[in-house]
Amino acid sequence: MKRPDLTLSRLFETATLSWHPLLFITIAFYAQLVFLQSFALAAASSKDLVKGTADTPSALPSSITIESWVSSELHPMSDKWYTDPWPETDIRYRLTEQPPLEWRGLKNMGKATETVLIDSSTTYQTILGIGSSLEHTTIYAIRKNKTRPQQRAILESLISPDEGIGMNLFRIEIGTSDFSDGTKASPPPLYKKGWFSLKDAPNAPFSIDRPLSLGIIDTLKMAIEVGEATKNPIKIFASPWSPPDWMRAKQSMVQGGPIKRSMLDDYASYLRRFVEAYAAEGIPIYAITLQNERLFEPTDYPGMVISWELERDLLIEVHNNFRSVDGAYGKPLNVKLWALDHNFDHWREAELLIKDLKANDQTHMLDGIAFHHYGGLSKQMAALQSLHPNIPVMFTEGSVWGLNGDDNRRGFETVIQHLRNGATTYSAWVTMITQNPAEANQGPYNRVGKVAPTMLIQKDGSSSESYKTPEFWLMGQFSRFVRPGAVRIHSNYGSIQTVTNVAFLNPDGTYALIVANSTSKRQTFSVEFSNRRFSARIPPKSIATYRWTE
Repeated sequence: MKRPDLTLSRLFETATLSWHPLLFITIAFYAQLVFLQSFALAAASSKDLVKGTADTPSALPSSITIESWVSSELHPMSDKWYTDPWPETDIRYRLTEQPPLEWRGLKNMGKATETVLIDSSTTYQTILGIGSSLEHTTIYAIRKNKTRPQQRAILESLISPDEGIGMNLFRIEIGTSDFSDGTKASPPPLYKKGWFSLKDAPNAPFSIDRPLSLGIIDTLKMAIEVGEATKNPIKIFASPWSPPDWMRAKQSMVQGGPIKRSMLDDYASYLRRFVEAYAAEGIPIYAITLQNERLFEPTDYPGMVISWELERDLLIEVHNNFRSVDGAYGKPLNVKLWALDHNFDHWREAELLIKDLKANDQTHMLDGIAFHHYGGLSKQMAALQSLHPNIPVMFTEGSVWGLNGDDNRRGFETVIQHLRNGATTYSAWVTMITQNPAEANQGPYNRVGKVAPTMLIQKDGSSSESYKTPEFWLMGQFSRFVRPGAVRIHSNYGSIQTVTNVAFLNPDGTYALIVANSTSKRQTFSVEFSNRRFSARIPPKSIATYRWTE
């Protein structure tokens, strides 16, 4: 039986055809009923939205404008992550979205252990990017036993800002590093452990055949494709661990002494050839560091010590070559040049370099000073920046676990410190490794107990499966929400005994506040911004990111 049309519009249509007093009474009753039902539904929806159960963020009342996500640590640095890993479900928070929060007035707020005061009118450095490395050990693990779609899925988990953790800055090697295995390359390298350069002898051809044979070029191209597809274009910067051995004083890539001054021009041309060869493969190089850890010459893998004076002379040669001064070197290369690339406690070396460049009107040759965290504190990086505010500082290598790490300098809370102390980048070191760390890894950190767990770990044997450690999600609390072009804004640091933080304004107008609770108990804190306030709780040993618009 056809159901009669009892819509309000149909009743009004009927009223125009047939007058009757009872009809208007019916219409009035029906209208009141519809109004009451609509009011009840709206009230129910509002109640659900306050609880954070709404499916559509755009439907939220205007008073609920703060989104938040939380990640937590679990057994940081434990070797068990290699041998018998905990299931992901044991990690309580994994970029877990929390119920939305409300802005309130500055009065009548509950008690908080810490108050974060944000002032967006005071600004600091602009962020270039946040990411990690795609050195050979990582690339081997990404590719091992996997089809191309499976490899791409790993890269998407790292790069996609929607389905992954949104990394956009990656470090690569020029030749080999301590996390590589050139023994698998073709043609075979000259060194038993596989260390190689891209030009084996003065009269040998320059060649990227070895990176091609190891799948490095292919994976880097795929990473660039993923960045474009996910609307998160990536930048790549490169570092040499050693020049070709024939350019060094003792003719060796390991314990070979400094580069010969007579070879600086040849080395600048070598670096140009690297940039041009990778560009021809569709891999643009954004920047290079002149020498990885230039004050450290290890005994068992490539490295080189050079003085600040020699680094200055190398910088001048590379700058003149890349910029093709007087048109002598071919097409100009728009590649940034970063110096030092070593620990915070070597900042005085960088200061000597900068002062000399200033005295000779050559600071335009230098695009930044790069730092690692294996010695000193990031406040030393800030000291350099305060003396030379026009020279950007970058954080180009570090490895952290949990909130505090093994010595309170190697946890994710220190990433907050690095960013607060002026770093325009944060780049982790070694993104993925195999359960047997010796695979594709000829350096000294190639066994369980010597290398702590990476963000991703590839299962042993013939398996194509990999798994994530808590560090993957902890990293995402930064890389997904602090976008390239974000400007750090003022906030009080807080306290390691309660919560610490760093705040940014993104190019799209969103604010991102990253808060760390390094303590073993839940912390309650409040945030004051633009004459408003919200309060929140953060679990122990966790990082939370809060996002809102003005």
